[in-house]
Amino acid sequence: MSRIRVVFSIGELHGGGSERQIVNALIHLDRRRFEPHLYLVYRSGPLLPLVPDDVPITSFEERDDRSPSLIPGSMHRRRVRDMQRFLQELQPDVSYDRTFLMTLIAADAAQRVGIPNVSTVVTDPQRGFAPVAGRWQSIKRRRLGQLYHRSNAVLAVSAGAARSAEAFYGLRPNSVVTQYNGVDVNRVRIAASSDVDSPWWNAPPKQDSRLVRIVSAGRLNHDKGFHLLIDAVDRLQSQYPAVEFRLAVLGEGPSRRQLQDQIDRLQLTEHVSLTGFRENAPAWYRSADLFVLASLVEGLPNVLLEAMVCGTPVVSTRCQHGPEEILANGKFGILCGMSADSLSAAIGEFVQNPSTAGQQASAADQHVESMFSQTAAIHRLEAILDSAVRRK
Repeated sequence: MSRIRVVFSIGELHGGGSERQIVNALIHLDRRRFEPHLYLVYRSGPLLPLVPDDVPITSFEERDDRSPSLIPGSMHRRRVRDMQRFLQELQPDVSYDRTFLMTLIAADAAQRVGIPNVSTVVTDPQRGFAPVAGRWQSIKRRRLGQLYHRSNAVLAVSAGAARSAEAFYGLRPNSVVTQYNGVDVNRVRIAASSDVDSPWWNAPPKQDSRLVRIVSAGRLNHDKGFHLLIDAVDRLQSQYPAVEFRLAVLGEGPSRRQLQDQIDRLQLTEHVSLTGFRENAPAWYRSADLFVLASLVEGLPNVLLEAMVCGTPVVSTRCQHGPEEILANGKFGILCGMSADSLSAAIGEFVQNPSTAGQQASAADQHVESMFSQTAAIHRLEAILDSAVRRK
């Protein structure tokens, strides 16, 4: 029996959760049953070297080298037409896209040529759509509703995001399927066993202070809430003068300059470091006393799951919807509001009761392995792709 040829598509391979989920799928998909291909808008990003050698990579920017057009919508139409041509050339059995910006390209192209498509909603659109969608939002929202309605399957990374997507895009109730992100538990544990090469991070505390090392990770943009976390550290340093706080923020993004300006303005250069993208991020998680997710909006944050696998106590904002589902409404970590005051109070709770947080962390590791492992996620995805092909 011939293998199912599937095209995975996303904008580029920067270090975000959606990009990592694409790479994980390309690595772990059963090659006896599936033949994976990758289509990108831009062939760029630090995760590119992780794509397996047997996965052909195609990108719009390499296939269409014409100059950008200033006519509204023309670049989008060129991308849709190029992917349409690519699908006609390759003749895959199914197309899988991730993020709504890629759905506007890939699902449109697949439906035009009669290829079954599966699309994944990666965040709560009630909160996450407007900051990312750019111009012509009402048109894009209406178009996404049409594309999702005609898709063979629409997935969402949490149950909350699924229900929100149905309401936001006008889809049938319970038509969006929850497909939790999968964590490669073994990979995380292996990466966590390495050492962190950072004199600042590894230095002993000054004088007789108690050292509390905090790590956070994600794309440096407003929605990740790093500005709130930096403000929280500023408050904590004043509230707990006998404690030396160090915050390492792993990641890159458009807000780096603003965040660094904030650190400088608050005179926190000895306490907060924007360390950039780190392939060995789990080693930082393991070495930290606490992992903090300060996001204003999330789908199902991989970084939170990875930190839990490392046995690190976690604090997370109650951003809709993933963290509450992951932490079972506070059973496996501390949940707080989306403000600097709430974050500082939650971190202060950890400072005052580290043993309670440690007990939560011990249980959290097994919780992630049973509910959010890469193996379970890949098996679910394979079944969804297989079903989409069979319904063709």
